[in-house]
Order: sequence, then structure tokens, then C-alpha cells
Amino acid sequence: MRFRPQTSAAIQAVRHGLVLAREQSGRAAVTPKAGRDIVTSTDIAVEDAIRELIAGPTGLPVVGEEQGGEIPPDGSPYWLVDPICGTRNYASGTSLYSINVALAEDGQITAGVVGDPSTGEVLVAELGRGAVAAGSLDLDEWRPLHTTGAGQTVAIEPARSAGRRREHAAAVIAGLIRANRWDFRSLASTLSMAYVARGRLSAWAVFLTDSPVHCAAGSLVVSEAGGVVSDIEGAAWSTDSDSCLASATPGLHAEVLELIAKWPE
Repeated sequence: MRFRPQTSAAIQAVRHGLVLAREQSGRAAVTPKAGRDIVTSTDIAVEDAIRELIAGPTGLPVVGEEQGGEIPPDGSPYWLVDPICGTRNYASGTSLYSINVALAEDGQITAGVVGDPSTGEVLVAELGRGAVAAGSLDLDEWRPLHTTGAGQTVAIEPARSAGRRREHAAAVIAGLIRANRWDFRSLASTLSMAYVARGRLSAWAVFLTDSPVHCAAGSLVVSEAGGVVSDIEGAAWSTDSDSCLASATPGLHAEVLELIAKWPE
């Protein structure tokens, strides 16, 4: 595979982040954030390392989950970084988290890299070029990714939603279970998007996201693998979206949207 220089920098940064997170697993300090949210010392360390590895070589600003940053007002390119998505899973010693790095240009995501510690893989997509994956320790054996709904497994995340939005999520989860149409999961991480791209999940929805850093990389990986990505109302996902639905096929996407619409917010 021949990637853009920016994408290659992101791949190396995510690969390094996976190693760093693995090395610090079980030793990270945990600090409460707002509500039930937490942050670990590893979140900070991984974001610092990624910032250094992508900002320096590319000269582009970074917007990160833990240390923030400003989106350029003139529409120029910038990075979106979520160092550990699924921090509570990580702090609990499970590998259900992901490291997400995306490049935004002209209002759209043009490159996305996701590190998956549960498989030891790095998933990569460039706009219009498809999605591929390789082991994080051997980045020479890239294989194409293709979504599939054959698994009939759907994941739903209430995430940080509250009030009517949380009640909406609860109603949809209950409806999903009662429909007896799919198996239900909740992974509490945008690692779920990597699973949709790989065919491990058929669809995934999150009912509230407070920043595009969470879904940006995964949204491109899913769509370039052949899937469909929107918000929970069916509008195309963008960096302004506050929710996300990723599905393996257009038909399944329509089914899940219909299920969501049965219980309006």
C-alpha cells in the first residue's frame, strides 16, 4: 500500500499509541471527569505521543479528546485525536478500546486510522481508496476490509446521553431486544466501528457524542469498507454530528433507522 505522507504519519502514531497503552495497562492512574466519565494517565500519555508524531511532521494543528485544540476557522486541514476511546474498559483491564486518529480537510474526513488492541491491528482508510488492516507489528501485509451484515449483531451505546436522549436510547435498546431480529451488544467504545468495518458487528449506534474525535476515524473506515454512516436521524455523518449510526449495508442501515424512529426523542 502507498499512503499519503499524512496517513503514514498517523499510522506510525497509532501504532506507537497501541504499544504505549499496552505497556501501561494495569498501572495507569485514574482521575474522575464530569459525571461518570474518567481519564487515565495513559490517555494523556498516548495523546501527547500522538500529537508529537503527527503535528511535527505534518505541521497541522491537533484537536484532541483530552487536551483540546481549535478547529481552524478558515477550513484548513487539522487532526482529530481520541487517544483511548473506551477509557473505562481500558482502566478495567479489557482490550475493548480503540485509538483513533483522523485527518479533516475541506470539511470532510479524508484519512482515518484506528488502532484495535483486541486484535493487535491497525485499520486505515483514505477517502475514495477503500479500507485496509494489518497487524500493528507487521504493517507490510495489508488486507482489504469489507463490511457484512451476516453476523446479525447490533451494538447500541447510550454513552453520555441524558434526559430525553437517554430515554430514547433505552427505548431503542428495549425495542431491539424485543424484536428478536438481531443479537444485542454494548461495547462502550467506538472500537465498535472497527468491528463493523471488519464484519464482527452488523451495525452500531451511539446516541450522543460531544466531539468529532470519537467517530471521525471510524466513520471513514466503515464507509470505505462498504458500509453506511449517518447520525441517528439519517443525515450524513459530519464533524458537526452529535450522534452516529454505522451499518454494514444500506438495507440494514434503513432497518435500524426505522427502529430508532419508532421511539422519537
